[in-house]
Amino acid sequence: MNLDTSPIINAPKIFSKEFFKDYFLLTKFRLSASVVGTTMIAYILSVYKLNLDFSGTKLFGLTLGGMLVVAASNGFNQVIEKDTDKLMSRTQNRPVAAQRMSAQDALIFSSVSAAIGLILMAYFVNGRVALLSLLSLFAYVLAYTPLKKETPLAVFVGAIPGAFPPAIGWIAGSGNIDFIAVLLFAIQFFWQFPHFWAVAWILDDDYKKAGYSLLPSYEGRTKKNAMKTITYSIMLFILSLYPLFIKPQFTSPYSLIIIIPCAALLIYRAYVLYQTLSIQDAKKLMFASLLYMPLVLLSYLL
Repeated sequence: MNLDTSPIINAPKIFSKEFFKDYFLLTKFRLSASVVGTTMIAYILSVYKLNLDFSGTKLFGLTLGGMLVVAASNGFNQVIEKDTDKLMSRTQNRPVAAQRMSAQDALIFSSVSAAIGLILMAYFVNGRVALLSLLSLFAYVLAYTPLKKETPLAVFVGAIPGAFPPAIGWIAGSGNIDFIAVLLFAIQFFWQFPHFWAVAWILDDDYKKAGYSLLPSYEGRTKKNAMKTITYSIMLFILSLYPLFIKPQFTSPYSLIIIIPCAALLIYRAYVLYQTLSIQDAKKLMFASLLYMPLVLLSYLL
């Protein structure tokens, strides 16, 4: 990893509002919170479905530890991609890319965050959760991040660490890597394709400035690539129905009241994108996908 020693020409005053804002940007706080949100829902789901005692200390370790590990992943990512971040409008204001923070400081902060987060999860939750979080961190930083410039298949690799959060939440409660944990992993895995391809559709021009091609193929905004968002949206819907059939005690047909409208909206938005190939419809697909995962997880509580 190249730790650039060039001067930090725009560093904000220490402990100023801008100083803390830069660390907020380094961690991608809102993204980290949304990721940990699915983990929390899955933990509550495990407690409810397995008739376990709710543990505030577990939820504390899971939430704060998870936030720190995800924040560390984002920080490591920005250190590795600082040169390409300078090339894109969306990322050029990130603190390392904009030379308001040194790569060394970002690396130290991310390393400490990862260590504390993993310790919190191991101590307050269990060792399996900490181990899976560590594997997710490694997969995101050491596999997905460097592959982004090499192949569109990086999205499939990135979907692996991205699928861990709900599985980790379930394991935090159950204590075991059981079938439900694997199923939640699979649902989150397939969810990421319509979601991330919608994002990649919106940002394709910006990504190309940095040499990224993150749509399903190098062809760009084509009907062929749009069709894949429809295909994976349908596959996600089918997989989301699976809990209703494998273990009747896990959920109930009432879940369909939420799952069917969410899936219909997602598939419809993917179909409209196929028809128009427009950035505006990709944004609508992205918002539909953002609704899908938390609502479907909550539907399993019914």
